[in-house]
Amino acid sequence: MGKALPQTVLLGMVLLSVVLGSCAPAKKQRLRCTDFTSSQQVIDAYRSGAKYLDSDGNGYACEDKFNVYVGKRDTVAVVPPAAKTGTAIEHLLLGNPSRATATPGSVNNYLLLKPQYALSYNAAKGIPNWASWQLNRAWLGRTDRQNDFRPDESLPVGLYRVNPAEYTGSGYDRGHLVPSADRTVSGVDNSATFLMTNMTPQSPDLNRGPWEKLESYCRELVGAGKELYIVAGASGELGRIGGGKVSVPARHWKVIVVLDAPGAGLAAVTGRTRVIAVDIPNGPRIKDAGWREFRVNVDRIEAATGYNLLSGVPENIQALLESRLDNR
Repeated sequence: MGKALPQTVLLGMVLLSVVLGSCAPAKKQRLRCTDFTSSQQVIDAYRSGAKYLDSDGNGYACEDKFNVYVGKRDTVAVVPPAAKTGTAIEHLLLGNPSRATATPGSVNNYLLLKPQYALSYNAAKGIPNWASWQLNRAWLGRTDRQNDFRPDESLPVGLYRVNPAEYTGSGYDRGHLVPSADRTVSGVDNSATFLMTNMTPQSPDLNRGPWEKLESYCRELVGAGKELYIVAGASGELGRIGGGKVSVPARHWKVIVVLDAPGAGLAAVTGRTRVIAVDIPNGPRIKDAGWREFRVNVDRIEAATGYNLLSGVPENIQALLESRLDNR
């Protein structure tokens, strides 16, 4: 057994360790994605050196919650680029109706690409121009409705972020373009539909009447094995709410391309493909109406909006589908 060190030596060692410890730098706290409450906080942390927030090295930091694009050369942006696998391909299969872009100058036609849908946001109106999404059985589950209406923090600085309270007392519902019930496989997916960039002021009779009935019919088709590609939007203006910050559309429209089975993509779109299009007034006394009463052809919606709604489809097939009126 070794000889014990003198007490004075032991005391000296303790003092030395205290001195050395006080000189050593404090260990930097390792942040987690759950520590953040906004996309901007993720961006600031990443720029300050928290590169590990891109845990899988795919170019996205905290993608499950905030989907911040960090790129391969530390090019940080809130909105992911169109090249993100499984976003543009799925949700913009029919095309980009207004040629929206995620550039600073596109304040009234700003492209938001999320894992759950694609959307063109109009900052001057405080509402989306349109939203586009894929719907099949893979998107449907048993997740409860999150009801977490909130501003979209992924919008860049300078673009107005609507607050849910701006609808309060207006007489209009916070109406989804991409329905909550179309994204029920996870809480994250369902929560994404409650961002205010996905909302338009809808009359209660529209939102709880033919609009909801068509949403339910779409999920019935999916239950029967179909795969849908949907684009929906608003047109015209009845007035403003929220102190003039939010436009109330005069009408709401939707176009649905119905494919017989999932996975085939544009190759399955032929001249016989079913296309449902509706154009519904945003007003009272329509709650009991069926959605079929408001069917139009796609050409009519394009004429009213100036959009090219099926631009991803070959032109000869596109012309045929857009002129036809659904009668099923």
